Amino acid sequence: MRIKRLLESLAAKPPGPQPTFQSLQFLEALLTIGREAPIGRKRLSEKLGLGEGAVRTLLQRLKAESLIEVIGRGGCVLSEKGRALISELEGKLRDIGSTTLKLPWSHPENYAIIVRGAAHLVRRGLEQRDEAIKAGAKALLVLTYVDGRLLMPGISDITSEKPDFALQLIEELKPESGDVILIAGASHPIEAKRGALAAAQTLL
Repeated sequence: MRIKRLLESLAAKPPGPQPTFQSLQFLEALLTIGREAPIGRKRLSEKLGLGEGAVRTLLQRLKAESLIEVIGRGGCVLSEKGRALISELEGKLRDIGSTTLKLPWSHPENYAIIVRGAAHLVRRGLEQRDEAIKAGAKALLVLTYVDGRLLMPGISDITSEKPDFALQLIEELKPESGDVILIAGASHPIEAKRGALAAAQTLL
């Protein structure tokens, strides 16, 4: 919850003609900087699918919150506070990334994230699906892994109804009991990733 509040405060629009951001974009930026630092504005712009002007403003807000440090032409890195936040995030999220699992749709790009220990927060997965679609995904698979069984919350027991599919997912993704598996499908890699992150953010 603390992480979610911080991301939402970063996205809150200050007075004046500034770009509008979603909290999701700050989450994606922090994860990207943490993984690829030092990273310059141009490279970050390509990774996030945002214009350089928007990325400049985004970085200014992250710097104002002491989450990043700018190291001249080398780009930016996470600050000590930023590293602590990412460490906390990584304790909650497993960013699986692009996956070639056989899924119940034909979208060419698929991205998976596991949210650790969040199964009790999912009802039927509608909130997660709505946020993924808003973020650009075309579809989202929401599954929980409880007591060795893969479930579609409130809908079906995948382990019983589609045992081969369940086994494939469990072997490839290796969830632990209580985890939530989120797989977003889209036409473009950035849309699939954003969809999965947007869904995951509802469970932080």
